[in-house]
Amino acid sequence: MRRNIALLIMVLMMSVVVIGCGDGNDKGNIDKVTPTGGTIELGDSKINYGTAKPGQNLSLPDEFPVDVLPLLDDARINFVNTNDANQAIGITFLTDQSFDEAVEFYQKVMQDGKVTMESKQDNSYILIGSKGSYAVSISITYQTGEKVFVLLDVTPQSN
Repeated sequence: MRRNIALLIMVLMMSVVVIGCGDGNDKGNIDKVTPTGGTIELGDSKINYGTAKPGQNLSLPDEFPVDVLPLLDDARINFVNTNDANQAIGITFLTDQSFDEAVEFYQKVMQDGKVTMESKQDNSYILIGSKGSYAVSISITYQTGEKVFVLLDVTPQSN
């Protein structure tokens, strides 16, 4: 009986290996996909779920609330994402300012806001909170030899 169970287990394991292993050369559509958001059509109505735009030295969207969450003076925007469903705007940019200078700048910006969560470690800083009528998320990271990377996300809060 033990021999039959052991043989059955070996056959099952071998069949899993044979069935589960493909040729490894099929990358599917991974090189054909570009994350840009889109539209879902539901009968007579449409839902726009956002647009994403990668690039170099992009323009800040007109609807981004710079009075609430300003950018560092030398910000070079390399990604803009807008979400039509909740009016959120996310941007990423690089700066030549030091990690500590960037963190200090955004801590001062948020002094008159409400900070829900704040965490600073060696080369990363995260702040989540609200300011004015917006929910705010700030992430700053740095790797040795690289420029400081900043992600800002603002979403209008419902009243």
